[in-house]
Amino acid sequence: MQNALLAYATPIFFALIFAEAWWARRKGKDFFEFSDSLTSIGCGVFTVTLELFAKAFLLGLFIVVEQRFAMWHWSVDSWVTWLVFFILLDFVYYWAHRWSHEINFLWGGHVPHHQSEHYNLTTALRQGAWQDISHWPLYLILALVGCPASVFIILLTVSKLYQFWIHTRLIDKIPLIEGILNTPSAHRVHHGINDPYIDRNHGGTLMIWDRIFGTYVKEDEPVVFGVRKAFRSRNPLTAHVDWLVTLWRDAALSYRWQDRFTIWFHRTGWRPEGAKQRDFRPPFSLEEFRLYAPVLDTAHKRAGFVWFMLAITANTTMLLGFGHIGWGAQLLLAALVILTLWRMAVVFTVPE
Repeated sequence: MQNALLAYATPIFFALIFAEAWWARRKGKDFFEFSDSLTSIGCGVFTVTLELFAKAFLLGLFIVVEQRFAMWHWSVDSWVTWLVFFILLDFVYYWAHRWSHEINFLWGGHVPHHQSEHYNLTTALRQGAWQDISHWPLYLILALVGCPASVFIILLTVSKLYQFWIHTRLIDKIPLIEGILNTPSAHRVHHGINDPYIDRNHGGTLMIWDRIFGTYVKEDEPVVFGVRKAFRSRNPLTAHVDWLVTLWRDAALSYRWQDRFTIWFHRTGWRPEGAKQRDFRPPFSLEEFRLYAPVLDTAHKRAGFVWFMLAITANTTMLLGFGHIGWGAQLLLAALVILTLWRMAVVFTVPE
């Protein structure tokens, strides 16, 4: 059900993205960059392709835990069930999201969502391939307390759909709901690399968890978007392993074998002394931050767009064909998605 819904929602996402781009251009705002937008969507396409296989297993695991080990059982037909698990899922999401910012290896799964130095609706689709997979152990807590699988998957989908519209710079602060619900202003803060905005506003739908646990910040100074270890590339495949490769290299450069293990679980950004000495990395300076801006001519843009559309077509075929075509065909389509995204990245690899 979720796969078909995502396939049918894709034209709506694109329509809203085009509407936002048109409105931004009409207002004279430079909120989009062609290759960045296609790379962001490409990250999401790769993630959906991978999750098509992974979530079939993970959802099955959720069902087994709920049916065999749940402490209570809840009726799908009761509004109490939906309200209770809406609140619990949002609470679990807050901690999963927060830890994805605060723990090195979990940041590796979430960082693709933050790599874009632009902020628009395409950023909402720029999801990390390992993110939901790494969150699944926490989601199983909901299965243990008896959340029906159908309720879980619908509420998780609704949460993701809700978070689509907040990735825009065209909507200012919204009176009455700021600090209660997640809004474009609150989420812009979350994507900021300014000192006051680092690791803030982790809530999915509700901001009350951030207020309770001290991570809520209002949008005051202009937001600078991106990540402090900049991803200066338009490759939607390597985006998913960039931070993990960085951790691996730092682990290899460590003098102590303990650090080679613990680096993965330290707070995001922590480095062993050996890595600091052998591979010096200057501290981040907002004043020295420069936007990544590769210069593409029309021919490169057209070629990149063709490869992008081929990836979208293959991915949509996978989603609509789930349960109707064999796993062999699905694997071939997945390979085609990866190939076309890689070719798009090659086209977009040009000097700044």
